[in-house]
Amino acid sequence: MAKRSSAGKALRQIERALSLLDARGRAPEAVVRARAETVLHLVGKVPAAIFIANDRGRYVDVNRAATTLTGYSRRELLGMAVWDLTPKPRQTLGRRLWRSFLARGRMSGEYQVCHKSGRIIVARYFAVANVLPGVHVSALARL
Repeated sequence: MAKRSSAGKALRQIERALSLLDARGRAPEAVVRARAETVLHLVGKVPAAIFIANDRGRYVDVNRAATTLTGYSRRELLGMAVWDLTPKPRQTLGRRLWRSFLARGRMSGEYQVCHKSGRIIVARYFAVANVLPGVHVSALARL
């Protein structure tokens, strides 16, 4: 229970840090870089699973908690995309949510993730698009 509580707290910390970003990308480059460094600093210290993806939904980086949540190694996850972790019956919904996320710039809620074992995991997430151009960050905590 304490682990889930700390993961929820971590999601709130990440949400606050990411909320500093100008979703329209109007902040000066030095400010964006400083904010991104703040986010990266938090990523290394939180128990939430962090997934960093490109515009095509392919993972470009993940933290250790992401490997624990999914059962996949970091190397395996870096060869995957959002759709690879989305349960098959929810693929169409997952792609529609991704497009909506990119258009809106932020999204949060619950998402189902398919663990390497095939087990479905329900997680709470918070995501911000274009933390840097073409770089999108999501934080997930198991419910």
